[in-house]
Amino acid sequence: MTTFKAEVYQHQKRADGTYNIKIRVIHNRQKKYLPTPYYIYRDDLTRNYKIKNQYYIDECDKLIKKYRSVIDSLGERSFQMTIDQIVDAINQGNINDHIDLNIIDYGRNIANQMKADGHVGNAKVYDIALNNLVKFVGRDNISVQEITVRFLNDWIKYLTDMPARPNRERGTRAQSQYPSVLRTIINRAKAEYNDEDLGLIRIPLSPFNKVKLPKIEQKRKRALDLDTIHKLSNLPYHNVIRNGFNRYNFAKDMFMLSFMLIGINEVDLYYCEDCKKDRITYQRMKTKNRRDDKAEISIKLQPEVKALMDKYKDPTGKRVFRFYMEYSSVDAFCSAINKGLKLIGKDLNVDDLEFYAARHTWATIAINDAGIDKYVVHSALNHVDPGMKVTDLYIKKSWDPIDQANRKVLDLANIKLDIVEPDRDKYMLSNLPKQNAKQKPSKY
Repeated sequence: MTTFKAEVYQHQKRADGTYNIKIRVIHNRQKKYLPTPYYIYRDDLTRNYKIKNQYYIDECDKLIKKYRSVIDSLGERSFQMTIDQIVDAINQGNINDHIDLNIIDYGRNIANQMKADGHVGNAKVYDIALNNLVKFVGRDNISVQEITVRFLNDWIKYLTDMPARPNRERGTRAQSQYPSVLRTIINRAKAEYNDEDLGLIRIPLSPFNKVKLPKIEQKRKRALDLDTIHKLSNLPYHNVIRNGFNRYNFAKDMFMLSFMLIGINEVDLYYCEDCKKDRITYQRMKTKNRRDDKAEISIKLQPEVKALMDKYKDPTGKRVFRFYMEYSSVDAFCSAINKGLKLIGKDLNVDDLEFYAARHTWATIAINDAGIDKYVVHSALNHVDPGMKVTDLYIKKSWDPIDQANRKVLDLANIKLDIVEPDRDKYMLSNLPKQNAKQKPSKY
């Protein structure tokens, strides 16, 4: 049995001389006090501090009736609930009241938290999907109650009909990925605002159960073959140096650095802080919060990679590489690399060369050319084989198989790096012949 009573307590007098009316809740012999929006003066109370102002008596009665309706809607379940659960149910309101949550603001808060946790890439996907949703609807306030089956189908059609970017074919990635992001956001909101144990269903809709998202077309093969990776390592540096920098040369260095470090991602290069005794150790940013081992991996520095390690070493020792000193964000760092890789791709006749190809290339050579066991490749790429999770609990971690695998891959790739760039002073733009007014500036 749950009882309610409006009360005022003498010791809770405020500095302005008022008292806040509290609703005392008693449930299973436990007490809680709920504040009300009403503040009254001493003149509104009897000598024994009982409320005598009829207006406030009536308003508190309305509140108590509302609280009682919540308890009644819970039925017999209320007898098994704690006082905290009862108060939580009251604070959330009537179980039949659906909240009007702005799903855009809610989703952006999730994205901002991702950024704070270092998951910049995932946060960017959320931002892009939400921006597209805002563009589709034409406003940045979208209630979660608006997300119906028809709404989703109309959005998917809108995504399908969008023109492709220049020199690109329209794929199915956006039609699948963007609604998937929205589905994750809504599921997060339902987990936060609904409580099935209490019968509190504030967000009742489940439109994704009736919507079939387009399948993402199989990704094009990004891996380079042995001959191409060897050619890439032998590409000569470009002479044009702008403020001591050339994105072509920088992209080549970063691609080879990733390849020789078993496909390390850009974000991990940017943030990595541990390099001791010829080993670089890091927790893979993409998956560290989803794994018990924090997705940690340690890679032995093979002789071929040490020159690049020294070239980009952080002089302060704060991190392994100094990229954070030269780029204000990991996005700027990634952008510089991928712009340079597009130029390199043209020289190698590789369409749309991307940084992630270094990771694909290492894995493909390891399995197809070096004959390395697939489980070792999974471990080297810092993946987890679901079928081996239990077995992994009993095995002491050893990096030796990964080190041996990397050595085999680098031997086959026959890496030949000359990391000495052209003399900066000799090739500064100020010393180059002046370009014709109609001539475009250097792309490097």
